[in-house]
Amino acid sequence: MVANLSRGPEPPFFKQLIVPLIPNIVDRAPKGRTFGDVLQPAKPEYRVGEVAEVIFVGANPKNSVQNQTHQTFLTVEKYEATSTSWQIVCNDASWETRFYWHKGLLGLSNATVEWHIPDTAQPGIYRIRYFGHNRKQEILKPAVILSFEGTSPAFEVVTT
Repeated sequence: MVANLSRGPEPPFFKQLIVPLIPNIVDRAPKGRTFGDVLQPAKPEYRVGEVAEVIFVGANPKNSVQNQTHQTFLTVEKYEATSTSWQIVCNDASWETRFYWHKGLLGLSNATVEWHIPDTAQPGIYRIRYFGHNRKQEILKPAVILSFEGTSPAFEVVTT
């Protein structure tokens, strides 16, 4: 400080007046749809080496940062007739899967899951599942994160 010079007035504190430039966007599903709904199913049949693709009604993947529910965004599952159950053959950590999030307008988005069917895939009936979390917020209430999942119709993988 310079001697004999007053500090002067404090600058105004505008924090209460500042509107965030990037608002917290909530996730929205298209009218008549819910999160996880299949928008584009897989084809009924694929050959080894082809790519199975399913598009789901999605939500921002950042909502799943602390995902303790599923711990993956996707699974590819094979139907086992002997046990009449679905067995996971790969997930989002597998080299042959891809997960794409397509951000839309006003909180709408889609998630595309691809499975690059490896040469080692066994012929059979498969499905693709998508797991996510959507952010919901009502006016003057805190945001809520809700889990959801979607399942594709079954499709067949055949060898050449």
